[in-house]
Amino acid sequence: MTFPVKYEDDTSSLNFPTEGAMSSMNFGNPEEKKTEIKDWDYTDYEEDIYVGYRYFDTFNKQVSYPFGYGLSYTTFEYINPAIIVEDDTYTISIDIKNSGEVAGKEVVQLYVTAPNAAGVNKSAKELKAFAKTRELKPGETKTIHLTVKSADLASYDEPSSAWVTQAGEYTFLVGTSSRNIKATLQAEATASTEKTTDILKLQTDIHQIKTN
Repeated sequence: MTFPVKYEDDTSSLNFPTEGAMSSMNFGNPEEKKTEIKDWDYTDYEEDIYVGYRYFDTFNKQVSYPFGYGLSYTTFEYINPAIIVEDDTYTISIDIKNSGEVAGKEVVQLYVTAPNAAGVNKSAKELKAFAKTRELKPGETKTIHLTVKSADLASYDEPSSAWVTQAGEYTFLVGTSSRNIKATLQAEATASTEKTTDILKLQTDIHQIKTN
């Protein structure tokens, strides 16, 4: 999860029913109806895909602690990043070296940025894979492999009721959190569309966050 600087920085604060909630419960007389409060019994998630780090990172909002953040008693170096594309699979490899003075484990995170993400209303980056090393002694190195299928690059398009993958160059970001990127790689993807039913189409118009 992402820790914002303050509650109001999270977009869900605009429609989450917090104001007056406790006073409206009326513990003294539970049979008395609650005061009318917007979204008391439900909440429209108007932030759409922009939940957590997808919102804070896309719109460059300051945070207290980013998604994936963690502390360690040691430090790690990310060395020799590489990507191999074979059939419909992207395999990212990277050497993780314990550069500190005590033993420790590292969680390696892989994010992907789509071509023209802002133009097609996609988040700045999306977590696609992660892996944790075994305990590494000081000076020890372990090679981590992370795989992403071409289908994992698709996003759901509500108007067409389909999973759509854009053609173009995708950026693969390896890091320790969504904001601490250690290596950047690129690879091409071809366009694809997979139709589904229209069960996810919105039944009511809502105000949605857009990047364009």
